[in-house]
Amino acid sequence: MEWLRSWLLSITCAAMIAAIADALCPKGFPRTLTRMAGGLLLLLAALGPIRSLDGDALAQSVAQLGTWNAQAETGEQEELIKSIIAQETAAYISDKAAALGIQEARVEVRCRLTEDGFPAPESVEVRGRGSQEAWSKLEAALEADFALGQDARTLERMDAT
Repeated sequence: MEWLRSWLLSITCAAMIAAIADALCPKGFPRTLTRMAGGLLLLLAALGPIRSLDGDALAQSVAQLGTWNAQAETGEQEELIKSIIAQETAAYISDKAAALGIQEARVEVRCRLTEDGFPAPESVEVRGRGSQEAWSKLEAALEADFALGQDARTLERMDAT
């Protein structure tokens, strides 16, 4: 913050010098030249910090900012794609459950990125009402369609006593 204080102080001093020179100068052409010189002095004071910029460091910072931005966008895109895949998979499983006779199926799907970078279902939770035969068929379909093992799927019959 010291550089900001110093910068503001230099602008203030330049403005005071320009104002004093303007007040002491006679009217006419000399005053016009004095005002122009005062304006240039203020401009130099305002642009003073630019002189101390390191061009290489600035270029490196801009490049790094671009890299961070690209990484953030990639992460956001991955999360968006995982969310879409989870929603589409849940809709598919819900339709499959309805076709097998499971009623009021509530499906939750969580996705992960595979080693290849593609999103795939990681775990599935299904809750609903239906016969044991329908649940067995749904369990077999989940294993066949998504290769989800026993530990990755939770099937909960709401009508079971």
